[in-house]
Amino acid sequence: MRMNRRFLYWGIFLVALGGVLVAADLRTVDTETLTDALRLWPLAVIALGLSLVLRRTRLSVPGLLLAAALPGLVLGSVFAVAPKFVGDCGGRGQAPSVATTQGAFDGPATVSVRSGCGSLNVKTAPGSGWQLDAGNTSGRTPRVDATPRSLSIDGTSRDGDFLNWGRDSWDMTLPTSRIDALSLVTFASQANVSLPSAQIDRLSLTVNASDVVVDASGASVADVSAVVNVGALALDLPGASDLVGSLRVAAGQIRICTPPGLGLRVTSTGTADAIRVDSLQQHGSEWQSPDYTSATHRADLGVSATLGAVDINPIGVLRP
Repeated sequence: MRMNRRFLYWGIFLVALGGVLVAADLRTVDTETLTDALRLWPLAVIALGLSLVLRRTRLSVPGLLLAAALPGLVLGSVFAVAPKFVGDCGGRGQAPSVATTQGAFDGPATVSVRSGCGSLNVKTAPGSGWQLDAGNTSGRTPRVDATPRSLSIDGTSRDGDFLNWGRDSWDMTLPTSRIDALSLVTFASQANVSLPSAQIDRLSLTVNASDVVVDASGASVADVSAVVNVGALALDLPGASDLVGSLRVAAGQIRICTPPGLGLRVTSTGTADAIRVDSLQQHGSEWQSPDYTSATHRADLGVSATLGAVDINPIGVLRP
C-alpha cells in the first residue's frame, strides 16, 4: 500500500498541536511546563532538517513523524501559553520587587516611557518632580536615563529570554510643570494614565497588544498622536484649548470621549464606515459635531483605520 506522506505529515502535526491544547485546557500540563517547552523550539527546526536528509532512506518515516510532531507540539504550546502569558507575563504569581527612582526638571522637558508586559499607572502631582516605582516579578529594573530636561524609561531593553522577563508593575508620577513631549509605548500591558493639570505640547501613544486608558480631560494638550496595533485605546480629550491629532488603528479600537463645548471633527481613511458616534454607524469619511463651527475650542483628528474602529462618545461611557 502506497502511503501519502503529505497526509501523514499533516495528520501527525494536527494531532500533536491539538493534543497540547486539550492537555492545557484540562490542566494536565501546567503553563510553567509549556513555557519551558517553548525554549526547545530549535529542535523543531532540526527535526525538519533531518526529515529532508533522511527522506530517501529507511528512516524516512520516523524522520517524517518527528518533523511533524515537534513543530505541532511547539505551536500548540504557543497557542496554549500566549493568552495566559499576556495576562501574567510569565510572572507565576511572585510578589514584585519594587525599585524607586525620582528626580526633577528645571524647565520644559521631554519624557519617553516604554513599558513591558504588565501594568502601568501614571498620575500627576504639582511641581516639577517625577517619580517611578517599578516592580517586577523577576526582580528586573527598567533602564532610566534622566537629565534636568529629559527622562527616558525603558522596560523592554533587557537581555536574555523574554519568557523570563517577568511581570512589570509600574506606578509613575509626572509633574504638572510644562512637558514639551510625552511618549508612552506599551507592550502586552494594561495602562491607566490620568493627567490632571498636566501641560503637554505633544502627546504620543503607541499601543501594542495592550488596553490603555488615557484621561487628558483636565490637561492642556496641543497635539496628540496614537498608534494602536491589536489593542484598545480610550482617550478622554481636554476641552480648554485647541487640539490637533493623528490616530492610526490596525486591528484595534479607539474610543474618544469629548467634554461639553468642545467642537470635534474627525476625518478617516482606510476601512469604510470606521466611525461610530453615540454607538451609531457614520457613513462617509468625515464627521463633525453640530457645535464645531461655534465652539470656543476645537479638536481636529485624522484617523486611519485598518480592521479597526473609532467610537466617539459611546453610549454607556461617562463623559468627563
